[in-house]
Amino acid sequence: MKQLKTIFTLLLTSTLFWACSDDDTVNKSVWGDSYARFVRSAMTVNGTDGTAEAIVESQQSTWEITLGEGDIVSNVAPALGGNANGGQEFTKVVLTCNANPSVTETRTQVLYLTDQNGTTTELTVTQEGASGTVLAVDPSTTYQPVVGFGGMNTVSVWGTPVITADEMNKMYSPDGLGYSILRLMIYSDENRWIDDVAGAKIAQNHGAIVFACPWNIKAEWADKVDDTDHLKPECYTEYADHLIRYVEFMKENGVNIYAISVQNEPDMDFTAWTPQEVVTFLKQEGARIRETGVKLMSPEACGYQPEYTDAVLNDVDAFAQTDIVAGHLYQGFIDLSSSYVKDRHDYVCGLYPRLGGKTWWMTEHLFNDGENEEDPSLWQFWNWDYNFSHLAKEIHMCMDGYCSAYVYWYLKRFYGMIGDTDERCKEEEGEVSKNGYILAHYAQYATNTTRIAVTSGSENIDATAYINESGDEITLVLLNQSDRALTIAIPVSGISQATAVETNEEKNMEAVSVEVTGEYASLSLSGKSIVSVRLKL
Repeated sequence: MKQLKTIFTLLLTSTLFWACSDDDTVNKSVWGDSYARFVRSAMTVNGTDGTAEAIVESQQSTWEITLGEGDIVSNVAPALGGNANGGQEFTKVVLTCNANPSVTETRTQVLYLTDQNGTTTELTVTQEGASGTVLAVDPSTTYQPVVGFGGMNTVSVWGTPVITADEMNKMYSPDGLGYSILRLMIYSDENRWIDDVAGAKIAQNHGAIVFACPWNIKAEWADKVDDTDHLKPECYTEYADHLIRYVEFMKENGVNIYAISVQNEPDMDFTAWTPQEVVTFLKQEGARIRETGVKLMSPEACGYQPEYTDAVLNDVDAFAQTDIVAGHLYQGFIDLSSSYVKDRHDYVCGLYPRLGGKTWWMTEHLFNDGENEEDPSLWQFWNWDYNFSHLAKEIHMCMDGYCSAYVYWYLKRFYGMIGDTDERCKEEEGEVSKNGYILAHYAQYATNTTRIAVTSGSENIDATAYINESGDEITLVLLNQSDRALTIAIPVSGISQATAVETNEEKNMEAVSVEVTGEYASLSLSGKSIVSVRLKL
C-alpha cells in the first residue's frame, strides 16, 4: 500500500504542472523480470522555460537516458539509475526545459531510455508555442507627445565635474546614448553664460533640445525671507530682462534655447517665491519673455507641490503664459505603499487631462541612497537592483502617467549617467553607468513619439508603447520585474522588421533575438531586465 501511494504521488505531481498526451496510463504489458522504461511515451510541456517531470519504471535493471536532437530539454536528472538486483522501482526524473522561441509553432524532442539489456524506449516531449505574456498594442489610442530624455550639464559656478566634448558626444550622439534634452543653469553672473555654450552646441548639433533654469538672483534684486534670497516685486521687470538677455546671448552664440523656467524650485533655498508671486510674475512678464520665441516653464517646484502647481493652473492669465508645467519628484513618486507618496503620484499623473493640450515635464530628480555612508557596500547606487527598481521604474511610471519629458539631475556624477572622479563612483571617469543605459533605452526608443495604449498580460511586465509621427514604427520599453526569464508576444499587423536591445545586471543594451511570425513579434526577456523593442511596419 505504501508503494502504491508513492507511485500515485509521483504521477500526480507530474500532471499538476505539465499537460500530458492521450497516452497517460501505465502500460500494463508484461516486460519480463529485467527491464527499464518510461512510464509514458509522450508528454506536452508549455512554452516557457522551467522544469518537467517524467517517471521511469525499472526492475532488476540499470538504465541510462540520452537526449535526442532538439532544444527543448537541456538536461535530465538523474540521467542514470536503476539496480540490477533490485525489485520494482519508480524514479522521478526532472527535465530542464528551454523556452520555445516561437510564438505559435510547437516543437518536439525525443528522449531515449536504454536498460541493461540494450532495450530502448522513447519519450516524445512536445512543447507548445511560447505565447507567454501577450502585450496588446493599440495604436489608435493615443496619449501624450513625448519630447525626450536627458540631464543636467556641468554647473561651472559650483565647480562640478566638467563634461568633456568627447563625453557630451558619447551621451548625445545617435551612435552613443542618444539623449535628447540638455538642461542648463542660468547664472546670475552674466559673464559666466559663455561657460555652457560649447557643451550645449554639441548636444544641439545632435538634435537635442536645450532648456535653462535660474537658481540665484543678483544681490541688488534680493531681500530676505527666512534667510533665503527673495526677488523683490519691484524688480520683476529687471529680472525678466535678465532672462531675455540670456536667451538672446545664447542665440547669438549658436544655442537656441527651447524653454526657460521662471525659477528652479521656488519652494526651496535658492530664490524664494510664494505661489502667488509666481502667478503675478507670469501675468506681468510672461508674454514679453515668450515673444523671444522661447517657451516658458513654471512653477518647477521641488516636489510638484500642488499649492504651486494649482496656483498656476487655476489662474487663467498665468496659465496662458505657461507653455510647460514643470516640477521635480523629490518628495516621492514610486513607492505607492505610502499613502503620502501615492497621493503625490496620483496628483502628478492627473495633471495631463487638466492641461488642455499642454504638457508636463519632470525636470529634476536623482537616486543616490547611501552616498554618505563610509562602507561602500551601502552605496546602493552601485547595485543593479537599485538602479532598476528606482530609475527604470520611475521613468516608466512617469511615461505611464502622461509625462512628456524626463530629465535627470547631473549627467556626470557618481550617481549619474557617466562616471566622474569621485571615490564613490563605480565607473571610470566618462564610462557609462547602468543609469546611463536605462535612460538611453527611453531616449532612443521614445523621443519624438506619441505614447499609445499597451496592455500587459502579466503583472511582472511593465510596458509603455510609442508610435512615430509617420506611423510606420512602433516602439516599446519593457521592464521584466520577475527574477526569471519571460517570453512575450506582441501582436501587431504588418510587421516588416523587429529588433530589440536589453540591459540587465550583466548586459548593456545588447541585441536580443526577435522572431516575427505572421502578425506576431516574440522575444524572451531575462529576469530583472529593461528591454526596448522597435517594430517597423
